[in-house]
Amino acid sequence: MRKIKILTGLCLLIGLTACAPGSEIQSGEPQGIEHKQPKVKELSAQERKEVLTKIDTGMVEAQNDFGLRLHQALSNNPEYPNGNLIISPYSITQALALAYNGTAGGTAAEMSDVLGWKGMSVADINGGNRQLRSLLENGGGVVLNVANSVWHRPGLKLKEAYVEAVKDSYGAEVRETDLKQEEAMNEINQWVNDKTSGMIPSIYNEPPGGVAVLINAIYFNGGWTDEFDPANTVDEEFTLSDGTTQKVPMMKREGRYSYKEGKSWQAIRIPYGDGRMHMLVILPKESSSMDKLHRQLWKDASVWKGDYSYETVQLALPKFKAEQSFELPDALKSLGMVKAFDTAEADFSEMAEQGDGFWIDHVTHRTIVDVSEKGTEAAAVTAVGITESAEPTEPIVMNVDRPFFFAIEDRDTGAWLFMGSVLKP
Repeated sequence: MRKIKILTGLCLLIGLTACAPGSEIQSGEPQGIEHKQPKVKELSAQERKEVLTKIDTGMVEAQNDFGLRLHQALSNNPEYPNGNLIISPYSITQALALAYNGTAGGTAAEMSDVLGWKGMSVADINGGNRQLRSLLENGGGVVLNVANSVWHRPGLKLKEAYVEAVKDSYGAEVRETDLKQEEAMNEINQWVNDKTSGMIPSIYNEPPGGVAVLINAIYFNGGWTDEFDPANTVDEEFTLSDGTTQKVPMMKREGRYSYKEGKSWQAIRIPYGDGRMHMLVILPKESSSMDKLHRQLWKDASVWKGDYSYETVQLALPKFKAEQSFELPDALKSLGMVKAFDTAEADFSEMAEQGDGFWIDHVTHRTIVDVSEKGTEAAAVTAVGITESAEPTEPIVMNVDRPFFFAIEDRDTGAWLFMGSVLKP
């Protein structure tokens, strides 16, 4: 059995300039690279229990809600009319948190409102993010590595409180480098390549310039608890949103899954590793549509959080690989984060002595998601449950042969690490 089952990687950048035109960001295309397998850190059951008691569930809910509002804003952008739309709410939130720690006044107020942190102290926000990261990165039978960094121009005096916050709460590396030079670009690209295990080998094709670049990178590697047999994968028709069809490789297996359905949708949780993380797939029924499902998700996603039953399901899931890049300023502005991008009103005075002249020049977000039958080496857990016997039932059929929504979710916290709509696998 080969070790890599799901490979995902992304990088999000925020560029700050001192009231001067910023350089354009261009994302390099990922190349075929053999991915290294980072070492998985493990927490004991007692340690996990202790960390869970410290998790602020309100912050997790705020992150997921922010992700869905951003998903909606991006879906309304004519630049992405009928394609896939996949983002990482967790990564975006972490990168914006690096920026938020440097803000004050109206800029801070707007960012906290958009991110769902209104009424919370900076210390509480940082503490909550620190605890959530500790829990997510440890165990579960998957690899999840999160990295942050702050790159700033020579001579820029970052405030001690800011440096302490990003290092202690976000594990950020703080580096001084001339952002106008090609050497700095190469250093940043190498950092991105290392932190995403080669999935995103570079982010800049030219030096970024500006006064600072704040980067978050996240790498996820998880194998299905029960893998799909490649021998069962066949090319079948997938119906697109416009009613046309295309052939896609469809993976198939029958097994016991957490399953739920409503009048207009089916939902399934496909576990990774020891089951702590899973892929949530929500499929509109043939009588419904992705447009209707989107409206339900954007209005209230809580219906998909609990009350799943354990059912036998005949599952067909398309293999798919999605790579996307987004520029997020317009979408963030539409959500109410305006001042941070305004040369006259942005206030980053908590970042550096001259920070009241800084503003956000660009926010670039990139994702890569690759789904296949391949799996990791796995162990088994045996549990003896005592229940009343029931008459055997026919397995539920769930054929994901049309556009669907998915989220990679942490079971214990409910955090959505990735989410997206797959309209064309």
